[in-house]
Amino acid sequence: MKWYYVVGLLLVCLVMVFYFSDSDVKTRDVVRPEKIVSKREVIYDTDTYKKLADLWEKYNKVYPSEDAYANWMYALRYAGFENYLDLVDKGLKKYPANPVLLYLASLKKHGSTDNDIGRMQQEIAIAIDPTYVDPWFSLIINYMIQGDEERTNLALRNILDGHAITDEVMDFSYNMLQILEPNAILITNGDNDTYPAWILTRILNIRPDVTIVNRSLLNTEWYPIYLIERGVPEFITEHYLKELREFLPIYYKEQNLQTPSVGLPSDTLITMVIQRAVRELRPVYFAITLTQTDIVKRYYQAGRFLGLVTLVTPPIRSHKEDLDQLIKIWLKEFRTGGIDSWHLVHAKESDAGRKIVTNYAVGIWELKDSITAMVPELRQDLLNWMHLHVETLLPLDFRRQFMNWWGLKPTVDNHNRCPEHGSPK
Repeated sequence: MKWYYVVGLLLVCLVMVFYFSDSDVKTRDVVRPEKIVSKREVIYDTDTYKKLADLWEKYNKVYPSEDAYANWMYALRYAGFENYLDLVDKGLKKYPANPVLLYLASLKKHGSTDNDIGRMQQEIAIAIDPTYVDPWFSLIINYMIQGDEERTNLALRNILDGHAITDEVMDFSYNMLQILEPNAILITNGDNDTYPAWILTRILNIRPDVTIVNRSLLNTEWYPIYLIERGVPEFITEHYLKELREFLPIYYKEQNLQTPSVGLPSDTLITMVIQRAVRELRPVYFAITLTQTDIVKRYYQAGRFLGLVTLVTPPIRSHKEDLDQLIKIWLKEFRTGGIDSWHLVHAKESDAGRKIVTNYAVGIWELKDSITAMVPELRQDLLNWMHLHVETLLPLDFRRQFMNWWGLKPTVDNHNRCPEHGSPK
């Protein structure tokens, strides 16, 4: 063999060694990212989801699989990637039986009356993986659109039986319901204050007299009429609803107004619900979780704040009587099993349950002046409840600010709680 053949062969071998060793280093640098789950479970900001989407994209390039692709798509959805549904469709061609991709594809027309394909995709996703609960949440809306109460309740029951909602989130809705007057209307914001309330009132028969009105769904063409057909005072006709939905976008555009982040026409319809409920002597409450727009803020300011809810219709008792009743219910009837759970004590701050539990502290914080002025004898009991169940679950800065504001010393950290009952060791 001639010498230059030998040299060439050696060079080829060196290149191959370099290439594969370099590829091996790159492969070792790619670590499986965190699994993406629904915001009902874990909540990050948009930038974090963008970073997670980049990590999953890189991981999928090195270790391509339907699971990696599905996680990438889920991250893109929460990152607000505009054309992620095109990538979902592309993924479905390669992985047509992936339940996550089927579920994400089904959300194209979520909340629309023209979503039969989406409903079928959700049902197929569940048939493929009965343990995958996310599609059940969307199926509830689709069954409501169809007016199928039996299937709606079946879907709610499946969410309950599948433990898709954590105890602390379920307890939060339970505790809100305990505050309300009979035959009340409770206006909620999103998944974690709506689905638990539906399960409690419709499936578990806890406060079935209360009607839950979801603010987001008020933006759809069907939900306002659905509510009226099920007992909410007739606040709008089908014809006027259609005209309103056509008029408001045009009006906002002509007036150079920015469309509210909560959408149109929910705030207008909330006003109509309240006005009609006043005429029929039905109390209306806003959940503390309700996103504040200008209209909602005015109702908050004019209403009576009651810890986890705000009464936005005329009260029937004095403020002092309402506070006295509220705190007694808070201390004697509120469920705290979920708050005191081992899971929540050791959960990350991004855990959705920990975020919703913060509302207890916010509620007590905003009640401070009223309690001090009207029912000072109950102040210490409420603080003891706060110290026992919630204080060490709060972000450290908020905890210090809160306890200093009340003139108390904060507990050191949230890992010094006894998992059995949640009290400091």
